[in-house]
Amino acid sequence: MQIILASSSPRRKELMKIMNIPFKIIKRDVLEELDEHKNHYEECMKTAKAKALAVYKETTDDVIVIGSDTIVSFNNKIYGKPKNYQEAFRMLKILSDNSHEVISSLCLLIRKDGKEYEELTYDKGIVYIDKMSDEEIDEWIKNNDVYNKAGAYAIQEEFGKFIWKIEGDYFSIVGFPIHKLYELLKKYK
Repeated sequence: MQIILASSSPRRKELMKIMNIPFKIIKRDVLEELDEHKNHYEECMKTAKAKALAVYKETTDDVIVIGSDTIVSFNNKIYGKPKNYQEAFRMLKILSDNSHEVISSLCLLIRKDGKEYEELTYDKGIVYIDKMSDEEIDEWIKNNDVYNKAGAYAIQEEFGKFIWKIEGDYFSIVGFPIHKLYELLKKYK
């Protein structure tokens, strides 16, 4: 059965490779509209499903299509990918010297032996960031690709020097809960 990752994220691609499972990548553009007034876990899963569905509806054979999304949540507000320098700075200023939740969702759309299945789940972790000076925030934004990352940072990059503690699964915080994914894939292989 073919496995398709509906994502162009280099992080998710690398984490799929860790599992040593053959897959291919097909990504379709999906409007990522998050309503922070709704349940953040459901919003994150909604986006993962939209990404998977955009690819799944183009398939006809037995297939597993994997969609995923990651958001940062702090004080009932969703921090997605910043649109510009000012938004990135504001995000990091708020997250600095605080802890926040990172939510990573998975949606698997499966077609097997003429039947269709859906698996929708998420995992979460807590990230604790040291106090960052305005100069450190400015330097981080100017020297890194912050515009493609929820919360304007990536734990697995140099930004890790500002993180003093995490609670939960590291890979979920990176943006792809591979343990949950592996358990789901085993059900259909």
